[in-house]
Amino acid sequence: MKNKALLVGINQYPDPRNELRGCINDINDMFNFITQINPVYQKEQVRTLTNRQANKKGIVENLNWLLSDLQAGDQILFHYSGHGAQMPTEHPALEKDGHDEIICPYDFDWTAGTTLRDKEFAEIFKAIPNGVHFVWISDSCHAEDLSRDPIVAPMPLSNNDYPNRYRFINRPVNSIASPSSWSMKEPIQLKPFNGALLSACASNQVSADAYIDNRFNGAFTHYLLKNLKAHAKQFPMNELIQLVNKDLAKNGYEQAPQTEGKLEKATFFI
Repeated sequence: MKNKALLVGINQYPDPRNELRGCINDINDMFNFITQINPVYQKEQVRTLTNRQANKKGIVENLNWLLSDLQAGDQILFHYSGHGAQMPTEHPALEKDGHDEIICPYDFDWTAGTTLRDKEFAEIFKAIPNGVHFVWISDSCHAEDLSRDPIVAPMPLSNNDYPNRYRFINRPVNSIASPSSWSMKEPIQLKPFNGALLSACASNQVSADAYIDNRFNGAFTHYLLKNLKAHAKQFPMNELIQLVNKDLAKNGYEQAPQTEGKLEKATFFI
């Protein structure tokens, strides 16, 4: 059995106004969990990309590595912590709201060459063979439909003096503003998602880049790992996500993590 993981965390973007603080901690914590606390991955089979390394080319090349030489019984993990956004879709028949959900690589500038859209992920992940166990974690804004703009939170958490930021980049005023301004592509057919997507929030929500227990983290990643450490051997993934939702609500976060795909077991992580 071959287990591989790709962990991507971006704190620094070229525009300092888009700086985040907890994304690299997220992937370091996940690395520690999957290689030491529950060591189902060998360290040499885990790749990490941070900041400048995590441009679009780097992410795509390493996703191709992640999906290479797989066979039934293997398990793979892709964890992304960074900015997410929405862009006018090139396939309006597939998107009722007229937008694609995207992640924002380090070099993201609102152009196709620097953007990773949900449709691009679908094209990449269709290469996953049947019988491979795949989990995709996205701690970014608008993450639900993928299968941090530094905005001050109106109600900072009471246990710290650091206002939250959110993993969302606003579209510049002078950028493309509506689907009608895009050249629409030919219709495409998407395969059902062959894996489990764990997203930090619904597609219309933002994901907190927060200060918790004296350090910065994505709120979703922090509480996901907390519950994986405590309950991964007891509950299926969809029930674990319900526990994560309860922790987020109890601590004042308005995001509601979502799940999609093959969620019958959390044993992927143990």
